[in-house]
Amino acid sequence: MKITSKTSALTFIFVLSSFYFSNAQPKKNSILFHAIDNWVEVYVEGEMVFKQASDAGQLNGDVDFDLNPFIKDLRDPIVEIKLINATCSTCDTSNGWVIEFEVFQDGESVDYIIEEGDSMGGDVVWSITYEWGYI
Repeated sequence: MKITSKTSALTFIFVLSSFYFSNAQPKKNSILFHAIDNWVEVYVEGEMVFKQASDAGQLNGDVDFDLNPFIKDLRDPIVEIKLINATCSTCDTSNGWVIEFEVFQDGESVDYIIEEGDSMGGDVVWSITYEWGYI
């Protein structure tokens, strides 16, 4: 009789732990933007899933974009980040841009990027593509 109750207790614990781990939140897959000038777009498998503009090149704090809802059913999705520099009609020679962000995959920081440059704007000035399962 003691063996049966121990077996039942172990089975119960196993079922509860399986339920808990199957409902656990997925690990963080995100892009944490620190600086954007002028706006950024994020694409998953060619579809735009996020767009964020800055106010005169300044964010009001870090912007954390959660990729989990967009990659959850995909195997090794392609994630592309594009920075667009707005046209400056009053600029004679330069129109600076900047992007700074950190990439998190499965809860780990896997890349940190800071790039800046100068262009007259109106188009994509910088981009990067990640094959998400192979960063």
